[in-house]
Amino acid sequence: MLPNLTVPALDDKPLINAETRPQKILDFLARLPSAPLEAASALHDEMEILNRQKVSAEQRFKALEIYREHIIHLADSLANTYCNASLPLSKEAKTYAAAAESLWLELSYGYKLALTDQLNQLFSPSDKTVALTIYRAMETLRQLSMVYYETYFSVSGSIWRDWHQLYFHAAQESLHEIELQTDEQSTSINLLYKQILLMSLADPQHMAPQDMELVADYIARFANHTQLQGLGVLENPAGIFVIALDSDKPPVPYVKNVEQTDDSTDILFITVDLARLVHQHLQMLQSGNISRNSGLPEAVLDSKYQDMLVYLIKHWGVSPKRIYKRSNKNSRSQLGVGLIAAHYFINNEKHYQAPESAEDSSLMERSPVTKPPIQASNWQVVNVSANGTALRKLPSVSAQVRIGDLLSIRSDAEKNWSVAVLRWATNGDQDHLDIGTQQISPSAKAAGARVVNSGIYEPVLILPAMSAINQPASIITRCGMYAPARVLELDENGNISRIMITKLVERTRSFERFQFSVL
Repeated sequence: MLPNLTVPALDDKPLINAETRPQKILDFLARLPSAPLEAASALHDEMEILNRQKVSAEQRFKALEIYREHIIHLADSLANTYCNASLPLSKEAKTYAAAAESLWLELSYGYKLALTDQLNQLFSPSDKTVALTIYRAMETLRQLSMVYYETYFSVSGSIWRDWHQLYFHAAQESLHEIELQTDEQSTSINLLYKQILLMSLADPQHMAPQDMELVADYIARFANHTQLQGLGVLENPAGIFVIALDSDKPPVPYVKNVEQTDDSTDILFITVDLARLVHQHLQMLQSGNISRNSGLPEAVLDSKYQDMLVYLIKHWGVSPKRIYKRSNKNSRSQLGVGLIAAHYFINNEKHYQAPESAEDSSLMERSPVTKPPIQASNWQVVNVSANGTALRKLPSVSAQVRIGDLLSIRSDAEKNWSVAVLRWATNGDQDHLDIGTQQISPSAKAAGARVVNSGIYEPVLILPAMSAINQPASIITRCGMYAPARVLELDENGNISRIMITKLVERTRSFERFQFSVL
């Protein structure tokens, strides 16, 4: 059975004939504007002409291969704008993301059209040619999905349906394990499909775009440590996911779908070995003994890499479960974004003032700086659980947020500010931005801290111990303050004490949180 893929209708009598001569296409690409948006628009229009009329499979594929090389570089240039943008996306960021989306979408149409024609030919091309076309179609859809992930939109069901159908057809025709040489690397349809599944299971809406890049690189290096197989009896469902190849859905944990499987169309995706490897890599980094043949990149030395590995173990090893039931609400909450804002609101809407004794006498006397008040923004409460809150940005709100931001939250019915972290975000229809927050502490104390005898005091938050859940007291600081066993001076309303950092609890791209002992 041939795959039924999502492709545009073809015009029997096109007004403009598509250009398929390689040299003419190269000449066109050489004349493209240097500005990314203008170049993307012109390139999209040219590919749209190609993908709306009948062209031989061979000519179409050759033309697409030339376009593809240019699109890869152009899409990277476009991504620099929307990947570094905060949420909600600005008009400029949306425009750049839409341009990248249109390029990958049109390129995927082309490869799917070429594949359809190849499969309908009386004398089909070689298995390797068909396998490469399937691979290209799946890869361009993967690139398209990354645009959605990086802008916090959901990957549509039509993309998942195409992925599943393409893989299913390849597996039925024994094409999925054919070794392919592409972009100077050896790969296969099977390996690419695993990479697609792993990125989905990593739950990108819980990551910053920069972390998505780290995860994508890790997946590219180690996805071969996963397995795809038919249904069978399982002793332990941890790290096992079900894929319905006749659906338009991403993989789901086996434990959630155990009674609804179909032997004829469902397969298992097993990530247990990869989760073990992630754990081994984490132990390697924590010990500082990195093997030369580990396969890890240079970025492994960045502290964020360890944080990423901890995150991946949770998503690829054991299926995440909701601990607390959510209840729907229809109220509003005030929201502060960042450590400075949280300190300000918890400090009774006063900016932090370092103790006078902390000023280095060798520095020139500074004039007092009057800082403007910080304004909280109002967000609609979507639902609430004991562990966090889902919020929706109101149209009038101009606040900008990023995954991993430290948040200060106060509902209409509360007097005190709680401290939370932004765990996920999703852009929906009608320009809605929904965010998920996880409460770190229901209260906090505003304070200041600095490395002993070094620099000036900076705003920090002291989170009280919570004996009910066996959680020791901790401190939240800006990024870069943490170091094992580092000694800090702590300012609590002018009372100076010394503490030593004992354990890192969490680190995002916005803050660090660690436990301490008083010296």
